[in-house]
Amino acid sequence: MTPEAALHGFMAGFGIPAYAATSTPSDAEYPYITYDLVVGDWMDPLASMSVNVWYRTDSEAAPNAKVREISEAIGIGGVNVPCDGGMLWIRKGAPWAQSVRFDGDEKVKRRYLNMSVEYLVI
Repeated sequence: MTPEAALHGFMAGFGIPAYAATSTPSDAEYPYITYDLVVGDWMDPLASMSVNVWYRTDSEAAPNAKVREISEAIGIGGVNVPCDGGMLWIRKGAPWAQSVRFDGDEKVKRRYLNMSVEYLVI
């Protein structure tokens, strides 16, 4: 599996659709995840990436729960995701998560997550 496919597989593994930010359908239905497709090379320095979790709801509970689920999947030391020739080491950045107001629709809840990914040869 290519590193790009492995990154997508990780992001799509949380029970809601996930899209690369540049490939989000205009008719995407809430909830969903968008992520920056950060492509590095083996042994490149750590690369920053952003992830957005989108919900349309009156409550903060569902988006907060999804952020906790993603946090637990990454863990304290990060998570290793296998791919062709090595693995992706995905870690939480700082600050980990931020609530972002979506102008125009107060029901849209967005969480902006900071992550980093490092491509490692195994």
